[in-house]
Amino acid sequence: VKGEDMSLATTTTRSAWRRIVDTPLINALAAPHGIGRYLEVINPMWSLDKSRITARVTAITAETDDAISIELSPNGEWTHFVPGQFVQVYIEIDGRQHSRSYSISNSAYSRKPRITVKAHHDGFVSKHIHSHLKVGDRISLSPALGDFILPEHVPSALLFIAAGSGITPMMAMLETLLEHQHSGAITLLYYSRNSASCIFRQRLEALAQKHSNFSLFMVYSTSEATQVLSDHFDQSHLLKAISSENGLSGHTGAITLPLTYVCGPESLIDKVSAEYELLGHSDKLRSERFKAPSSQVRGEAQGSISFRQSQHAVDNDGRTLLDQAEDAGLNPQSGCRMGICHTCTCLKTSGTVRNMSTGEVSHGEEHIRLCVTQALGDVILSL
Repeated sequence: VKGEDMSLATTTTRSAWRRIVDTPLINALAAPHGIGRYLEVINPMWSLDKSRITARVTAITAETDDAISIELSPNGEWTHFVPGQFVQVYIEIDGRQHSRSYSISNSAYSRKPRITVKAHHDGFVSKHIHSHLKVGDRISLSPALGDFILPEHVPSALLFIAAGSGITPMMAMLETLLEHQHSGAITLLYYSRNSASCIFRQRLEALAQKHSNFSLFMVYSTSEATQVLSDHFDQSHLLKAISSENGLSGHTGAITLPLTYVCGPESLIDKVSAEYELLGHSDKLRSERFKAPSSQVRGEAQGSISFRQSQHAVDNDGRTLLDQAEDAGLNPQSGCRMGICHTCTCLKTSGTVRNMSTGEVSHGEEHIRLCVTQALGDVILSL
């Protein structure tokens, strides 16, 4: 059996095996944990939960002083991903499970997915991963999620704008396009503090040397002699990126912008969005934020948050409902913490809240995403 037939055979075998062992009778005999927990004891790579894919860490590579790439070998439940998507990573720390979202950062043609994790000074989970995760460890993943992806028909010109770890989903897109011999013009504006903090720097430079249709601009906020551009994003950077010498078209009189992807800190996305709106090309921009929008000043917060099922209540301090629920000792399901994956969706039975992503205020009973919602007065949640 070869090629697609092998894939079909493997999938069929896995489905048949699941039907045999995952039955009400067997799960009743295995109560209270269910058969899945016992299978994981026999072999940690066995799983019946399609939403939690077990993966073994096969390699860890230092990208910068504070960023590592982790190569993973998932079990048979992993199918594929589309470049630009992310996975939720589930990590147990001190007996409590935490989840964070990380973009897949390598080509869709790679046999093993790779995630890249930057350790942030206030990042509890990312710092734990840097300090404790090692080759041979097993972690749990979600299937690939997200719609920050290339269109089905890739246009003849693309512009990527990234800062910091915002390069990770774009690296997957770049590697996939260039491995597939995409012939259209591709330009990357990548912002970092300096060359030492530039994630994938050597890999990006190698791609630019190998592929004449890929133009790379490393932009550092500190002065370095090799820079073509410096400081922070502005219109001059955009004009340089789309100049005709780089295969794209643009000039100060009438600017034609290509389909553009931007990912990174809020400040970068806000600047790029404002520039595209000013030029009348907001429809050409696709963006992904790695952080939920900031909440308002906590001193303005009023009311209390009641958790109906756990019979607990706390004074509202203005942070997201997810943060306050976790600090109250609850353990609601969560994932991206940015309002993308919807894992933290919860029933609000009463109260007024604000969606921090859209600014929309809503009232009464509804399902909300805890990670991007803040209370405006008394709120009751089903937790």
